[in-house]
Amino acid sequence: MKKQVLTVFAHPDDAETMAGGTLLKWAREGHAITMCLITDGDKGTSDPNDAREAVVARRRTEQERAAARLNAAVITLGYEDGVLQPTLGLRRDLVRVMRRVRPHVVVANDPTVWFRHGQYINHPDHRAAGQAAIEALYPAVKKASIFPELLADGYQPHVVEEVWLGPTDEPDTWVDITDVFDEKIALICEHASQFPPEPTRAAFARIAREAGQERGIQLAESFRTLRLAASTVRAIAGS
Repeated sequence: MKKQVLTVFAHPDDAETMAGGTLLKWAREGHAITMCLITDGDKGTSDPNDAREAVVARRRTEQERAAARLNAAVITLGYEDGVLQPTLGLRRDLVRVMRRVRPHVVVANDPTVWFRHGQYINHPDHRAAGQAAIEALYPAVKKASIFPELLADGYQPHVVEEVWLGPTDEPDTWVDITDVFDEKIALICEHASQFPPEPTRAAFARIAREAGQERGIQLAESFRTLRLAASTVRAIAGS
């Protein structure tokens, strides 16, 4: 069955770096992908003379090129980069997107992860985006009584079947991306203002090798996954 996949991330390039190989494989299988960007990545420059409008325009162009490789649609919410918080307003906006797209699968950040590889502090926007996505997924997106103004606007409740979270310290699902690794690097490098080719290949080869080690996979992406249902109690009970 062809599925609707929704990625929910803070910045342009987050989906590609975290799950680009998996998304490429899903696109190849014919699944429909929509990419929700909470911010425009307007802080994505080290040049103090770079105007915000120029950064946003550049990053939107890069995102369009990356999305084209996945045949994906793009939704941008326009929050400010670098200061994201998991507010009720953001939760409402994400519920609106989820009810609009009606995905089978949502891919988002694991909000519990603070540190990676002994060298990286997880961006606070990533954690905020992950928390907001999780809080939108349960119970708001499936409850008509939460954000009733969305119901009045025609956004009907929806139950997402699967949630894929990463990067994570508690993976339970691994995807072999060995055959699409070169494509993943090309996908990431569409965000040329952020990712120079050579160090990008080296960094993500290391990440993919480390992810695959536990399962004997040459190059992998790993995820913490959840299976959701209309009734959580019945799902846990196995009925």
